[in-house]
Amino acid sequence: MPRRVDHDERRRHIVGALLRIAGTQGLDAVSMREVAQEAGVSLGAVQHYFASKDAMLLHALEQWLNLDVHRSFAERIRARVAREPAATPLATLRAVAAEYLPHDDATSLEARVGLSFQSRAAVTPALAAALVPAYTGFVDTLRGILRHSGRPLDADTAARELAALLDGLRHPVLIGALPYADALGIVDGHLARLLAHERRA
Repeated sequence: MPRRVDHDERRRHIVGALLRIAGTQGLDAVSMREVAQEAGVSLGAVQHYFASKDAMLLHALEQWLNLDVHRSFAERIRARVAREPAATPLATLRAVAAEYLPHDDATSLEARVGLSFQSRAAVTPALAAALVPAYTGFVDTLRGILRHSGRPLDADTAARELAALLDGLRHPVLIGALPYADALGIVDGHLARLLAHERRA
């Protein structure tokens, strides 16, 4: 009796191969043939699930955002906060920054994949549409933390500024133009200024 194929698992396997290529060589190196070779499946198997490279890229981005990167990022933040003496908003924000900026193989791969998709999304509306909710979700997370800081600040503006700062630091850290520790120092200075003001009576 022929073995049943788990189509969802096969798609995830193919997407994993695509993301490995994107993270090491960039999206320019991604083709259906290269993905098939990396996944160890036939070109026909890839074409069975994806009608085109663009369809494959969009599915990969959606899976990466909704499952892989979100789960890994959240787990790393929780682990960092758990090591702090107190789970304060400042500690949580610093944990977010520490895990968002690339500092090891896993976070560097994550940053390379993210930046590769962001670059292509600038000229690919479907990818841009998939990335917008991820960005707004990131800002919403920061906003929620800031609202519990006990400081008299505009959480909406502060969240957008912090998100922009982290995005601006991510690329120079990734390419080695800015040391990770220096980038964290910039974030620490920003957070210290942001949260320095005592609540007004």
